[in-house]
Amino acid sequence: MRPLLATALLLASLPARGWFWEGADPTPKTKSLYAAGKYNEVVAALSPESLQKLNRDRLQQAYFYLGLSYERMGRLTEALSTYQIATKLFPKNINLLSELGGILHQVGLNEQAQPIFEKVLSIHPNNERAHLGLAEIERQLGLLDESSDHYERTLEINAEQAPVWRDYAEVLLAMRDTKTAELAIQKSLSLSADNEATIDLAFIERAQGRLDDAIDTLELARKAQPGRDDIALTMGLWLLEAGRPHQARDLAAARLKADPSDPLALWISARESLSEGRMADAVRSLRGAAGAARRAPFIAKAAAALLVELQGTSGGL
Repeated sequence: MRPLLATALLLASLPARGWFWEGADPTPKTKSLYAAGKYNEVVAALSPESLQKLNRDRLQQAYFYLGLSYERMGRLTEALSTYQIATKLFPKNINLLSELGGILHQVGLNEQAQPIFEKVLSIHPNNERAHLGLAEIERQLGLLDESSDHYERTLEINAEQAPVWRDYAEVLLAMRDTKTAELAIQKSLSLSADNEATIDLAFIERAQGRLDDAIDTLELARKAQPGRDDIALTMGLWLLEAGRPHQARDLAAARLKADPSDPLALWISARESLSEGRMADAVRSLRGAAGAARRAPFIAKAAAALLVELQGTSGGL
C-alpha cells in the first residue's frame, strides 16, 4: 500500500475539515443571512456602496460571502467576477483564490484554474480545495501519476469523502494499480453505498482476473438499478467472456425487445449464436450491428470485420 494512502486510511476517523472561512467573522448580519440560506439578502447587504465602507479585513470576508452567495444561487458569472476583483485586491488570500480556482474549474477553464490552484498550494501546501482541483484537472489531461498524488493529499486532509475515494480508485485502475484501487473503492463504499462505486469495484475485480467475482458484483449493481441497460449489456459481455453464453443471450434479448436495433445487444446476440453454431442468426445480428456506424462506430466496425471473417471461412454468407 502507498504510504500516503495508509496515512489517509488511518486518518479516516478524524473529523472532516471544511473549506470555510477561519478568520474573524464579517458583520453578524451578513453571516447570519448566509447561514440561513438567504443569499439574495446577502447580495443586497453587500452592495458596492456598503463594501466601500469596510476595512481591509472585513472587506476580504465580505467578498468571500458575496461570491459564495452568487455560487449558491447559480449565478456563476457574477461569482467569478466577484472573486476576480477580490483576488486582485487580496492576491494572497487563499480562501478567495481557492474559490476563484474552483469556479474556473467548474466552468471548464482549466488552463486558468490550474495556476490559481498552484498559487494556493505555494501559500498553503495543505489546501484541500486546491489539491482536489489539480487532481481532477490532471486526470482530465491524462497525467495520472500527478493526479493520484493530489488525490492522496486531498484524502490525507479529509478522508470522509466517498466520491473522492471513488475518483481516486478510478485513477489507480487506469494506472493498473488494482490492489490499491480495490482498497480505495472499498473505502468509498464503506462511507456511502453508491452504485457507481459498486460498478467500479466490478471493473477492478475484472482487471485483477477475478471475472466470476466481477460478474457477481455487477449483478448487485444491476439489481440496484434494473433499468440501466449499460450495466446489463456490460454484464452480457462479461458473461460471454466467462463462457456463459446462455445468460448473456437472455440479457441481450431483454434489451432487443425494447430496442431491436441496439448495436451492443446485437453484438452479444451474434456472439452467443456463433457459440451455439447458429450461423444464420449470427449473421443477421452482425449485419444489424454493422449498420449502426453512426450510433456505435466501434461496434459497427467490429461487426463488419467479423462478417468478413465469417464469409472467408464459410465461403460466402
